[in-house]
Amino acid sequence: MTKKCLCFGGLEMDTTNTIISGLLWVVDTSFTVPPPEQSPRRKHAKLMGKSFKTSNAMSVRFSPLPNASSRKIQRMNTQSVIVSAVKNNQIVPAISTTRQTEKASEKDQFLTLSFQEAFGVLGYPMLVTLAACISWTNCLICVTLLPNQVANWLMGTNGYHNGQFWLIIDTDPVMIKIGAVGLVVVNACYLYVVVKMLCWRNTVLNLQRATLRLEEQQRIDSASNSWVCTAGTRVKTQYVELTSFRGSRRKFWNVCLKVFNLTMQMTVLLELLEIGNPEALVYGYTALISLGSLAGAAKILIGKFSAMGEVIAGCVFDLFAAIIFPVLVLVYCYYNFQFDDAVFATYLEILPVGSFERSAAVLADPSEVALFRSAFDSLRIKSALDFILRVGINLSFCYRLKRIGDVLVVAHLRRAQAVRAKRIRRPRKQKPVPRVFAVFFIAFSVVVWMVTNQAITDSHAHCSHYAQCVVYAYRWKHDGVCPCRILIDVDRAPKTYDEWINPVDVYSTVQALALSGELRSLQLINRQLLELPSELQSCRHLSSLELIYTGIQKIPSWAKEFKYLQILHLEGKVGSQNLLSLPEDLFSDMPWLSTVHIGIHPELSRLPPLSGVPNLRSVTLAWLLELRTLPSFNHVSQLQSLVLGLLPHLEQLPDMAPLQSLQNFTISRPIQLCCNGFRGTCDLTDNYCVKNPSSSIPAAFCFNDTPFLGHAGTQQAFERFNASICQKLSSDLLVVPGGPTKQTIEVCDSKPFARCERPDGGIGICYNTRMQVLSCYGDENYIKLRRYQIQKDIGQKCDPALEGWLGCRD
Repeated sequence: MTKKCLCFGGLEMDTTNTIISGLLWVVDTSFTVPPPEQSPRRKHAKLMGKSFKTSNAMSVRFSPLPNASSRKIQRMNTQSVIVSAVKNNQIVPAISTTRQTEKASEKDQFLTLSFQEAFGVLGYPMLVTLAACISWTNCLICVTLLPNQVANWLMGTNGYHNGQFWLIIDTDPVMIKIGAVGLVVVNACYLYVVVKMLCWRNTVLNLQRATLRLEEQQRIDSASNSWVCTAGTRVKTQYVELTSFRGSRRKFWNVCLKVFNLTMQMTVLLELLEIGNPEALVYGYTALISLGSLAGAAKILIGKFSAMGEVIAGCVFDLFAAIIFPVLVLVYCYYNFQFDDAVFATYLEILPVGSFERSAAVLADPSEVALFRSAFDSLRIKSALDFILRVGINLSFCYRLKRIGDVLVVAHLRRAQAVRAKRIRRPRKQKPVPRVFAVFFIAFSVVVWMVTNQAITDSHAHCSHYAQCVVYAYRWKHDGVCPCRILIDVDRAPKTYDEWINPVDVYSTVQALALSGELRSLQLINRQLLELPSELQSCRHLSSLELIYTGIQKIPSWAKEFKYLQILHLEGKVGSQNLLSLPEDLFSDMPWLSTVHIGIHPELSRLPPLSGVPNLRSVTLAWLLELRTLPSFNHVSQLQSLVLGLLPHLEQLPDMAPLQSLQNFTISRPIQLCCNGFRGTCDLTDNYCVKNPSSSIPAAFCFNDTPFLGHAGTQQAFERFNASICQKLSSDLLVVPGGPTKQTIEVCDSKPFARCERPDGGIGICYNTRMQVLSCYGDENYIKLRRYQIQKDIGQKCDPALEGWLGCRD
C-alpha cells in the first residue's frame, strides 16, 4: 500500500516533523523548571513532537541559567535556531501559522466598547461639565485681558464714560498676558479630555494594552532581582503602583492629591481674607474647604471606597473651587450693584453737554462700586501667586475629570473581559492609608473655620468704630489698627446751610485708618479735609484719591510717591480758599494714572507737566479762573476724553496731534480761546467774552499768533468735535464765586424739588446740583428734568404737596 504524506516546498512532512521534534526535545530537556502556564505555542509544538517519530535530530546544548531573564534569552536563542533550520530546509513552519493564530486571538481579546458602554450614565454629564469648564475658562480669559469690557457687559454700563465706567487699569501687563496664556493651556487640557472621551476606541485599546503590559512587567520584575533591573525601571514601577487604579498604593496617591488641592484652596482663602472680600463669599469658600477636608478623612476612615468613588468625591469639591465659586462671585457682583439707568438716561436727554450730572460716576453709589471692584478683581490674574492658584486649581480639576473617564473605561472593560473569558479577576489588594492621616484632615477642617472666624471677628472689633471703612482686610493681628483698604465718607445731598458751611472734619478718621498703610481708595464728599495727614504717605498702593468739596488747600510733595494712583479727583468748594498750587513733579512718576479731575480752584494758575502719566485716559478741568496754559500732550497719547469748562483766562491749547485716541473733546464757555481768534476769528462782542465782574470773568483780548498755533492736529480736533466746542452755559451756572448762599439755601427749607423764589424775583427749583447743598436754582434745565422724570415715573417718587407745580398728582 502506497504511503501518503503532505509535502511543503518539495520536502516530505516526515522530515519536517523530525527536525522540529528534535529541536523541541532539546528545549524541553534544557529548561527543568517550566512556567506555571504554557503558552499555546509550546503546547502546539509539544503535540507535534509527540505525533511524529524523531529522525535526524539536531543537537543543541545550553548551560543552566539561574533566573527568569536568562531563561527568556535561552528561549529566544532556541527560536532563532528553529527558524534557521526551517529556513535552510525551505519549510513554511507551523510556528508562523501559530503566531498568526495568536495575533488573531490577541486582537479578539481587545474589546471595543461604545461610548455608552465605556462611560455609562456619567458620560454625557461629563461632556456637559467639560463644555461648561471650557466656556468658563474662556470667560476668565476675557476677564483677564478685557476687564472693562466684561464688567460693562455684565453690569450694563457699556454706554457710560466711553466704556471706561469702571476704570480698571492693568498695573502689570506682562503678568496679565502670562495669566491669559496659562488659562489657554487649561482650556487645551479640557479639550484633550473631551477628545479622549469622544475617541473612545483608541482610549479603550490604549488603556487595555497599557494594563496588560503593566501586569507582564510586574511579573517579570517580581521574578528578577538582578542588577539588570535599573533604578529608572523601579521608579517607574513604583509610580505606576502609586497612580494606577489597580496599584497597591493608589489610596496614598489620592491623599497626596487632596493635600495639594487643600493647600491651594487655603491659599486662595487667605487671599480672599486679605483683600477683604464680602463675608458671605469668604464663609462660603471656608465651608467648601472644610467639607472637602472632612470628605478626605471619611475616605481614610471607611477605607472601602472604590477608585471610582474616590475620584468622583474629589472631583465634586474641585468643581466648586474651580468653576462654581468664581461664578457665584460674578452673581454676587451683579446683584449687589444698583445703578438707575433710567434716571441717568434722563440726565443725558435733558441736561446740556458739560453738565456735572452727565457723568455716570456721579449717580453710582461709591460703596457699591468699591465692593464690585473688590470681588471682580479677585477673579483676575494680576500676580505670580494668582497665576499659580488659578491655573493650578483648574488643572487639578481637569486631571480629576480625566481620571474619572479612565476609571470608567477600565471598569467597564474588565467586566466585559470577565464575561467573555467566563471568569472573574480578583481585585488587587491595595494598602490602606494609616488612619492617623484622618486626624490631620479633621483637624485641618476645624482650623480653617477657626482662622476665618477669628480673622473676621478681630477685624470687626478694630474697624467697627469706623463706618466709613467699607472694605478692610481680615487679619488676626492688627496691633490695635484697623487694616482699612477703602475709606468712603460722603454726603451726596446736604440739605441745610449748617451742613454746608460746617461739614464734618474727617482729618482724625483719615489719619487713624491710614496708619496700617493698607489704604487703597480714599473718597470724601462734603467733608472737611484741609490737608492730607502724613500717615497717608505710608499707603504706597493708594489707587484712588477723590476729595470733593473738602476745602483741600495743599497737596504735599510726597504725593508724587503714589505710583499706583489711578484716579485723582480734586474738587474745591465755593467760598473756601482751595488749592493755590500743585507740586511741580506731581505727575512725574504715576504710570497707572488714568483719570484727572481738577475743579473749583480759582487761584490755581498752573498745572504740573504730564510727563509720567502714559496711561492717562481722561482729563477734566473746570472753574480754574487763573489757569492760562495747559501742559504739553506729548506724553499722553492714550487720552480719550478732554473736558474744559469755565477757564476764562485760557488763551490757547498745545498741539493736539499726539491725541490720536481722543473720543470726547468738550469746551464750555466762558473761555478766551473761544472768542480771541485762536480758532481763526476774534469776536470780543460776544456776551461771554466781555468782562463780568460778578463772576470774576475778565475781558478777553484778541489772539495775536497764528490760529491753532499752526498745529494741524489741533485744527482737526476742533473740526471733528465742532458740536461740543465752546458750548454756552446758563447764566445761572456762571455765578461761580457766589454759589449757594444762605438765602438760596434756607428758602428751600430742606425740601427737594419744591418751588422757590430767587433773590432776583425769578422762580426756581430746590435742587442738589453737582452734589452741593440743596439750594434754589433758576435753571430751566433742572425744572424741565424733574417734570420729565415725574411724567415718565422715573427716579424718586414725587410728593404732590411739594411737586404739584411740576405735574405730580396723587
